[in-house]
Amino acid sequence: MDATELNSIIAKVDKEHALFSKKSVLNTLSAALPENIVGRTEQTEQLVRHLLGYKKKLVVPLISIYGRSGTGKSTLVRYVCKNIPEIQLCFVNLRKAKTVFGAANLILAELGEPNLKSAQGMNLAIKTIDKTIFELMRNTKKKLFVLALDEFDVLFYDKRGNPSDFVYKLVEMQSELGQKGCLCCIITISNNVLADYELDDRVRSRIGTSEIFFEPYSKGDVLSILNHRAQEAFDKSIDKEVLEYCAELSFLEHGDARRAVDLLRVAAELANIKNEQITKAHVDKASERIQQDRIEKVLASTSYHNKIACLVLAMKTYGLEQDWHSTSSLYEKYKILLAKNTKPVSYRRFSELLKDLENTGLVNSNTSSKGRKGYSSEFKLAVSPETVGTIIEKKWWQKNVVEKKKASKILKKNPISKSDPWYQMYNLANENEEKYW
Repeated sequence: MDATELNSIIAKVDKEHALFSKKSVLNTLSAALPENIVGRTEQTEQLVRHLLGYKKKLVVPLISIYGRSGTGKSTLVRYVCKNIPEIQLCFVNLRKAKTVFGAANLILAELGEPNLKSAQGMNLAIKTIDKTIFELMRNTKKKLFVLALDEFDVLFYDKRGNPSDFVYKLVEMQSELGQKGCLCCIITISNNVLADYELDDRVRSRIGTSEIFFEPYSKGDVLSILNHRAQEAFDKSIDKEVLEYCAELSFLEHGDARRAVDLLRVAAELANIKNEQITKAHVDKASERIQQDRIEKVLASTSYHNKIACLVLAMKTYGLEQDWHSTSSLYEKYKILLAKNTKPVSYRRFSELLKDLENTGLVNSNTSSKGRKGYSSEFKLAVSPETVGTIIEKKWWQKNVVEKKKASKILKKNPISKSDPWYQMYNLANENEEKYW
C-alpha cells in the first residue's frame, strides 16, 4: 500500500461519516449525560425525595432502583446527583468486577485509591473506603455522599464470595459515617428488585424498602428521545418514518431506548457506506447486525459449560419447533453434547448457568407450580436459535442440527425403509425424532 491508496481509503471513510454532525450523541456507551431526561418525572421525584432528606439530617441507607435494561435507570441517577450541588457522587459499574472483593476494589479505584490484594481482606477494604469517603467529604464540604452501584446483580454471580455480607458491611459503614457527621446513601441499580437477591435477614432489616421501579419506555417516549438525538447527531433531518420505525422495534423489545439509539446509529452507518438516505430497510439490517454483535460479545466472554447450555436450548428450539423447555430436558441433552472426558456440572449448577444466561438477555425463564411436585422452571431463547448455533459451533450446527431437521421433514413427507442408505446416514425417523432433539 502506498500513500495514494491510503489517502483514498481515508477519503472514503471521511465520506461515510459525512451524514453525521455530532455522532457522539448516538454513542450509548458514552459517559456523557443528555441535556434533558424524557418520561421519568415520577421516578425523578421519588429519587429526589429520598436524597433531599440530608437537609433534615436523615437519609435512607439504601435505595433500590430496578427495571429492564435501557429504561434510563443509570442515566437518571447520574443526572439528578450531578445537578444537586451538595451531593458527591461515586458511580461504580460492577459489571467490571468478577468477584465481591473485585467490587470493593472498583469502589476504591473510583475514589482514587490503589487496589488491595485479596489476602489483605474485606475488612481492610471497607475501612479504606470509609476513611476515603470521610476525608473526601471533609475536603469538598458537600453534604451528602452517594455510592451508586450499577449492575448490582453482578455481585451475586460470585458463588465463592459472600455478596450478602458485603452489602451488610457497606450499610454498616454508611451508619458509622453518619455517626461521624458524614451523611451517606447507597443506591443499587439492577434489573430486579432487591428482595429477589439472596440477602440474609440482618441485611434486610437494615436496608428498609426504598424502591424505585422504572417501567419500560412508551413508544412516544422512545420517539421523543430519538428526535432529540437525531437533531444533534445529523446535519440533515431524518425521515420521520425511520425514527418511528426505530421506536417501534425498540418498544416491541420492552421499551429499550438504548437499542433504539443504536439502531439509528448503525442504520445511518450502513446508509452512509452506499451514500444513500436512511430507510427502514437500513434499520432492518442494523437490527440483524446489532443482535449478532451482542450475541457474539456475550458468548465470547462466557464459560464452556454456559455455551453448551445455550447450544442445547438453541438445538431443541430449532429441532422441535417449540419455545419453552424444562430444566431437566435441557440438562439431559447437555450431558450428551459435552466433549469427551469433560465432567458435567451438577443439576443445581446447570440451573444456575441457565439463570446466568437469562441475566445476559439471551434467555427468558418462566417458573410455574406443578402441584405436589413443587415448582418447575422452563426456559426459552430470546434470540434466534440459528444465530446462537452458528456463532458457537458453525460446522457442528449445520451438520447435526440444520441437516438433521431437513432430513426429518423429508422423512415425514416421504417415508422410506430403514434399510435405505440415506436413512441410515441420518438415523432419524418420525418415531425417534423427539428423542434425538
